[in-house]
Amino acid sequence: MPCETPSLRRALLNGAAVLGLLLLFACGVSAAEPMIITSVSKQFVVRGVLQRSALAAGAKDDYAYLDPSTLAVTCEKVKRALAQELGWGDRWRGNIFVNIHPVRRDRERPDIRALLTDRGWAYRIDLPDEISRRHLLEALVETLVLEFADRASTNHSVELPPWLVEGLTAHLSEGRLAGIALQTRTLQQLNDEPLLRAPRNVNHIAVDQALRQRVQNGGVLNIDQLNWPEFDGDQAMSAEDYHYSAHLLVRELLRLRGGPDALCAALASLPGYLNWQTAFLRGFEPHFKRMLDVEKWWSITLSQWGAHDVSVFWSSPEARRKLEEILYTPMEVRLPNDPQPHITPVALQTVLSDWNFQQQSPLLQMKLDQLRVAQLHSTSNLTALVGGYRSTLAKYLETRRNPGRFLAERRARAAVAQAIEELNALDEQRQRLAGEARPANTSAARANATRSEVVHPAREGAQPAAAWSEPRPNLAPLPLFGP
Repeated sequence: MPCETPSLRRALLNGAAVLGLLLLFACGVSAAEPMIITSVSKQFVVRGVLQRSALAAGAKDDYAYLDPSTLAVTCEKVKRALAQELGWGDRWRGNIFVNIHPVRRDRERPDIRALLTDRGWAYRIDLPDEISRRHLLEALVETLVLEFADRASTNHSVELPPWLVEGLTAHLSEGRLAGIALQTRTLQQLNDEPLLRAPRNVNHIAVDQALRQRVQNGGVLNIDQLNWPEFDGDQAMSAEDYHYSAHLLVRELLRLRGGPDALCAALASLPGYLNWQTAFLRGFEPHFKRMLDVEKWWSITLSQWGAHDVSVFWSSPEARRKLEEILYTPMEVRLPNDPQPHITPVALQTVLSDWNFQQQSPLLQMKLDQLRVAQLHSTSNLTALVGGYRSTLAKYLETRRNPGRFLAERRARAAVAQAIEELNALDEQRQRLAGEARPANTSAARANATRSEVVHPAREGAQPAAAWSEPRPNLAPLPLFGP
């Protein structure tokens, strides 16, 4: 073996150092070069580099470390899952450009923008290269839903229901997207190709049981809270409560007969309306005519799930206030020597006595629906009282709608008298439960005080009941606005 001289050894060391520096420089240039990957369907264009945070990342189960090629596959899988869940086809119109950048701050969220070009809508998603799986999937789901809903829009991107993306993503994450969020391999495994985790098998019964336990032990929100979330201030709701409530809402909407088709119809209708509520009712028209019907259905659904959170039920003062709003209807009245109309609350007894049945029927049916919802929300000490009002109105409507062939007019007068008598008794019970006498300036007192000062509509010939034998007021036959 030949012996090495010091000069030769120094030359070899210098050559190795230079070669190492060259290799390191070449690797740095290569790593800094962005990759642009187009997905299989050509809808997604992903741009990014393999960032340092991805190379040094640990194996956090709740985080994804983004690689452009792997993310392009994930985008296609999310698109396929949505298409299978909602019945979408493979056609699309708007490109989605995904830009991966180095993480800038802790808990950085995705940025989604809709851009109207001369070729139609396009979308850009800016993602940090280290992001929670949930936020990644929500960003992809939101963009795909926007692309579907914007296809008929020509001037502005649509507004989605606030609970839709979060609830739909949670629903898919427990089903078709279970385990799909990618995890780039760690530094020791970079010699292998980065892979997606295999989707886990989902036991839907176990998912239902876990969700049921969560809504029973935790929080579940009502429709108003889901439609107008408040995460700041004294009455701030929990983000976790909102997440699980949105999950349950979307899950139950999709379980309705034709639920996926109805949701697609609602999304397709969004460009034609100023607010998403109208489009939602248009899509779910076979199930809901009004948002009040949605609230009733949601209350029944929660009772079936055994939800007992206080957000579902009204406090006693709130329940009494809402019950009074149902029992007294704002009406337009005209006072003597005053040409200007005034608004005054009118009791149900006045409606039964003074209006003909064709005018009463739609209002009383609306009151019956509102009482049904109030009974579901009321606390235990008011549930029986609200049920009493419901029973009285339901029995009265049934009698008036089916008076029989003989003595119809006499039976109508008897039905009015009996209903007024029962309503008077219920009003007394309500005042006792309130624990205090109603002040003279409350809605009931104002209604009674102005009863003899207004002009009343045509009657159907029935005499007033004994308890209401004084001269009747003249009220506008239809409410200007409901409670």
